[in-house]
Amino acid sequence: MKYFNIIIFYSAISFFIFNTNSLKAQDSETEQDSSLQVNGPKGKKLHIGVFVGAYFANKYTANMYDGCGFDENGIKNSFTSSFMNQYMTYYGGQISNPSSGVNTGTTTGTDLVAQTLNVNPGNWSFGPTDMPYDLTYNMTYLVGFNGSYNLNKTSSIIFNINGTKLTVNGKFTIATTNTVLGSASQTYLRQGSITGGEQRLMVQLGYQKVLGTHDKINFFVEGGLNIVMSKFLKNQALMQSVNPNVPALEIDLASIYNAPQYNAFRSKLTGVGVGIFAGAGIHLTINPKYTIQALYNPSYDKINLGDEPSYKLQHGFGLRFYYNL
Repeated sequence: MKYFNIIIFYSAISFFIFNTNSLKAQDSETEQDSSLQVNGPKGKKLHIGVFVGAYFANKYTANMYDGCGFDENGIKNSFTSSFMNQYMTYYGGQISNPSSGVNTGTTTGTDLVAQTLNVNPGNWSFGPTDMPYDLTYNMTYLVGFNGSYNLNKTSSIIFNINGTKLTVNGKFTIATTNTVLGSASQTYLRQGSITGGEQRLMVQLGYQKVLGTHDKINFFVEGGLNIVMSKFLKNQALMQSVNPNVPALEIDLASIYNAPQYNAFRSKLTGVGVGIFAGAGIHLTINPKYTIQALYNPSYDKINLGDEPSYKLQHGFGLRFYYNL
């Protein structure tokens, strides 16, 4: 089953190639009819426009925001050295601020975690099983500039630049042994949230084929090269306060990357990956000046972030609006 999405993707590519070849003869005939204007009126070869839609990122790279973090050599931390564990220990009043990158030996001496959870100092624990889980990307927008150059009435070279900002959400837990100062001990599992932010820019160069010769509405397919530029933006943890007199505990996990020993590593918080994209949908000619395309736009690419980047399938849906120059 893990190869099911890949099989579907390449089946779509095969369908695209098959239809491209099978319709060559039809293109030769239709090009003889000067009144047929599928991709726009005669002489209007260049189309420019915008894409507006939704983007569904594969959750594989969401694990980069799981609170472990990386050491200065780009190796993912174990639980003991994880950013989450360091900050929980710091806000528990036991070590110096991890964001400095240097253990100065000075601490707040105040158990801020206990205050937030409204328990006695030290009456809480954070272990490996409490680390963030269920990390996924939220569905988000996908917008960009799209263009095409007509080779003939049904074939085009396309060039797209699309961008998006992604949000990652997950959960973590903290075990407490009492809930009100001075009360009898009870065990509770408190839940906090972890978030991440990421930016992606996709540059696509490919080929598009309109499947039909109707003067208004036809199906189309497309495919080509996809270059993805990705950038890590943020990673934060939040524990809501149980005590009405104490604010929520907010932790900027990514602040550790500002420490001097991470100067070389910070360049790895951006990456460029190469893959392929496909597309299929409905091609609607409004008038000689305007064209609208509704499409499903999957891509199989590598998001070059984290310790083990791998090719995964992403999904996009939306509308493309062309102005025919």
